[in-house]
Amino acid sequence: MASLVLVLLVVWTVVHGANYFLRPFKSNALLPTSHSLGRKRERSTQVVLNKFHLRVQTKAWNARHDAFTKVVSPQQGVRLRAVLTSFYSAGCVMGVLGTLLSLGLLIWNCGHTLLPLLQGIMSSPAEPLGLMKRGLELAEKQATRSSVIKPLIPGVTVPLNHLPVILFTVFLSQIIHELGHAVSAALDAVPVMSTGVSFTVIVPAAFVTFPAAALGALEPLARARIIAAGPFHNLVFWAALLLVNLGAGDLLTRTIYRDMSDVGRVVVGIDRDSYLQGHLPVGSLITKLDDTPLGAAGVDRWTEYLTSSDTSDVGWCVDRTGFLGSPQACCAPHAPASSLSCFIAVSLSSTEQGCLEAVPILTDQDGQRCTTDTDCLDAASACIRPDASAQILRITVHLDEQEHEEVVLWSGPPAEVFEQVEIGHFLPRTQFLPLWLWASIQLFWMYLKTATLSLYLFNLLPLPYLDGAQFVDALLDVVFDPDARAGFDEYDIEALEAATANDSGSRGRRRGRWKARAGRGITVATTGLFVLCALLALMNIR
Repeated sequence: MASLVLVLLVVWTVVHGANYFLRPFKSNALLPTSHSLGRKRERSTQVVLNKFHLRVQTKAWNARHDAFTKVVSPQQGVRLRAVLTSFYSAGCVMGVLGTLLSLGLLIWNCGHTLLPLLQGIMSSPAEPLGLMKRGLELAEKQATRSSVIKPLIPGVTVPLNHLPVILFTVFLSQIIHELGHAVSAALDAVPVMSTGVSFTVIVPAAFVTFPAAALGALEPLARARIIAAGPFHNLVFWAALLLVNLGAGDLLTRTIYRDMSDVGRVVVGIDRDSYLQGHLPVGSLITKLDDTPLGAAGVDRWTEYLTSSDTSDVGWCVDRTGFLGSPQACCAPHAPASSLSCFIAVSLSSTEQGCLEAVPILTDQDGQRCTTDTDCLDAASACIRPDASAQILRITVHLDEQEHEEVVLWSGPPAEVFEQVEIGHFLPRTQFLPLWLWASIQLFWMYLKTATLSLYLFNLLPLPYLDGAQFVDALLDVVFDPDARAGFDEYDIEALEAATANDSGSRGRRRGRWKARAGRGITVATTGLFVLCALLALMNIR
């Protein structure tokens, strides 16, 4: 993380230095001026730099948008206009469904995260303090597992080296999003003022701006269609990615790569400073973690096992006399580091424990396995397994197709293996293809699908500065005043002459007040839920 901060500081220092030295002139004039070589003309591209915010906007695409507006005009493109109007009208419907779905997910996530915590806090005060603490820890675990919305935080919930891929996929999804606004606006002859990109610290963004007066003069349904077009593009793009993924993935697995998910997980990468370097070569196949097989397509047993506290109940048969006669110092709490590991009897009713060498026991492929003492063929044997405090993980790995499986022992928290080892599902059919290629494509595809679907749902939340707030405002115009055109007042001349306009005017004002209250209430309630959900998500990150 410190290296990332250093890189960002260097990048922004270079940006500010380039801005200072490459400015064409310095002017003390109070009003902005434009200069160019040859004849004077208005500059089409502007660059705005303010501390850690860089904004580049241009009018270079305005002429092309105007040309497309003519193509889809009622005079020239009748069929194309009809198709696009139907398409974006469907997008308006999906915008309503998306708003309801995003609000439902937000409420669901807050409720299922908050309820276990409240149950833990409101548990019986007569319980001992130790039990109360355990109850709260259990409630936090349940809250984390029941959470629907999983935040993607590089370095916390996802690896830090995924950050460039995440930012790039989010930027591509935003371009698709803004393209929807621009195409839909052309149907109603709303011109584009400028298009551009911005960078805030490290986060990129794309934008398209329209004249506020032109949008405000539209009917509510037309305005809602333009607003919903951006999220709708993200939804359609997500569906297209799913279809391409199904077809292309099946083609690649039949011709270029082999899907090994029914056997295990392929080692794609490993941290340079990991102690597993040399023991888990890139390209090797991990088939089991302890006694849990990884060969299950569609089930992420790798993540489930390494991020949970589950342990195997299957043990090994060893000589009972040697086990009982072994030292027990390593089993004591806060025991110093030792070459011996703590083993306990498998039986829950037994408290027998001892310190033995783990390697000859846990790596013996021919060793007799057991769940009770009666499973051992020799009556003088005891069924034992490593104690949870020993933190020993057995990793069964195939180094290549010809060799037999080997067992690698890891001493330490299993979560460190999850952080240090990157796994995949595919092996190349030839040695000429790099192993990382398919894994990189999959990673990019996964984040692209996540980013575009997240933009569809997130942008439809009725929050300030998001499409959802403007979309709900347009829908409220449809509900409270469906015949109104925002920004223009309509007068009934006959009613004015008959002095009967006061009632209709007062009704319009009442509808306007109810519309403003409803819009403000929805925005405030959604903002409160979003802040609560974000705080609960941060509390549950471990």
